[in-house]
Amino acid sequence: MPIPKQAAYEAPKSAKIRVYEALREWIIDGTLQPGEKILDSEISQHFSVSRTPVREAIQMLAEQKLVDVRPGKESRISEVDVVDVPQTYKMLAEIHATAVEFAFDKITDDTLRLLREANDNFKKAYSERDIRGCRFWDNEFHKIIIRLAGNDFLTSFCETLSGHAARIENIYFGKVSGMDELINEHKAIIKAFEERDLEKAKECMRKNWMHTTEVLSKQI
Repeated sequence: MPIPKQAAYEAPKSAKIRVYEALREWIIDGTLQPGEKILDSEISQHFSVSRTPVREAIQMLAEQKLVDVRPGKESRISEVDVVDVPQTYKMLAEIHATAVEFAFDKITDDTLRLLREANDNFKKAYSERDIRGCRFWDNEFHKIIIRLAGNDFLTSFCETLSGHAARIENIYFGKVSGMDELINEHKAIIKAFEERDLEKAKECMRKNWMHTTEVLSKQI
C-alpha cells in the first residue's frame, strides 16, 4: 500500500487519534484506494508506534464503514457506494439543519465573520481551481456551525457521514465546471443568520446539502 512520504503531523494527540486522522484523510482524498489492503505493520512503522494504536484506529474507521475488517484475515479500504449518495446527503442535510437550530442562539458577529471568511476562501480556491482548497473551505464553513452547536452525538454522526460524502466530493469537485451556486447558498445561510430567521437558515442549509446531490447525480 502506498504510504505518503511526508512525515506524519506531530500534534498533541494520542497515537491512536493521530493514526486515525491520517488514515481517514488518506481514504477520503484517494491516497488509499477502495479495495486496497491495509498493512498495520507498514502503518505502525511509518508513525513509529506499536501495532495496538494502529489496530484501534482501523477499528474506528471500520465503525464508520470506511474500512472492511475481516477478523484474523485482513482489512481493506471499503468501496465507494454511489447508490447510497442521495440517502447520505439527505441525512447530512437534516443533521446540519439541526446543527443550525442548536447553534442559532450562539451566533455572534464573530461567528458571522468566520463564516464569511470561510466562504471567501472557498470562492478564492475555486477561482484558482484549487480542488483541495475548495473541499477544505467548504468543510470549514460547515464545521463552524457544527462546533458551535456543541453536541457530541451530532458531531459524531456528522463525522461518520461526512467521511463517505467527502470521498464522493473529491470526484465532484474534480469534475464540476462551476460552484457559484454553492458559494451563493453559503451567503444565503449567513444572511438568514443576520436576519435572525431560524427557519430560513435551516431551509437554506438543507438546500445547500441537497444541491450537492443534484449535481453529483449528473456527474456519477
